[in-house]
Amino acid sequence: MKTFISILTLAFICLLFHHNLNAQNDTEYVIVDYMKVKPGMMEKYLECEQAWKLVHQYRLKQGEILGWTLEQVVFPAGTGTEYDYLTITHYKNWKAMNLDANWYDAVMKILPAGKREIAGNAGLYRDLVKSEIWTAGDKVFAPGATKQPLYSVENFMKIPAGGWEDWVEMETKFVKPVHEKNIAMGNRAGWLMSFMVLPRGDDYPYQASTVDYFNSWEDMDKAEGKAWEEVYPGMSEDRIGKRIESTRTVVKTEVRRVVDRVE
Repeated sequence: MKTFISILTLAFICLLFHHNLNAQNDTEYVIVDYMKVKPGMMEKYLECEQAWKLVHQYRLKQGEILGWTLEQVVFPAGTGTEYDYLTITHYKNWKAMNLDANWYDAVMKILPAGKREIAGNAGLYRDLVKSEIWTAGDKVFAPGATKQPLYSVENFMKIPAGGWEDWVEMETKFVKPVHEKNIAMGNRAGWLMSFMVLPRGDDYPYQASTVDYFNSWEDMDKAEGKAWEEVYPGMSEDRIGKRIESTRTVVKTEVRRVVDRVE
């Protein structure tokens, strides 16, 4: 992967308002696969992902992908959660995601026999719950950042009909300066807004998200009130809350930790 930040583009306005996938030739995408580990199979599942890591390394060298990340869902957790892990595969454009491409047999041949067997039996260790395609919008990261920080807090959002422009303006004009201030104060490592390309439909529970990044677990507990006061001195919490909450509904929030990556 060029860098983590290289996946971030500002082409989302066309994506949001025109939904013209063919026009996004220079837009980078990620495919997110959500995994639920089967009971008693955690060790085997992680061993399987290590085998697949070799595949991702090979595909990266071939120029087929820009990178790959394995993330664990830290919270919520438990047997009743929808998924436990995510894999995120980065592509340079829409064409590179070609799901009809015949790469599976070729990459399996590069694996040692033992690794090939466990990689091919992934379905024995986990269920693939769902897959989604996302692209990124605006962002801000600490100077010099070259890879994704260890922890992330993602807020999945439902945007009301006709409300995309208002939400984008709220995030990029009203809240982004506070993220920048928090990064400068050492409260966090970065922030980005992202948009789900597929699947689509009014019945899907969310279509967008914002992600807050942290270098450590402890950083997530740092107070951010001072940043708000410095950016908007004297503005009441009620006014801030109304400006933010009027633009979207937060469907769910999850905390994740990077387990492994290929870049």
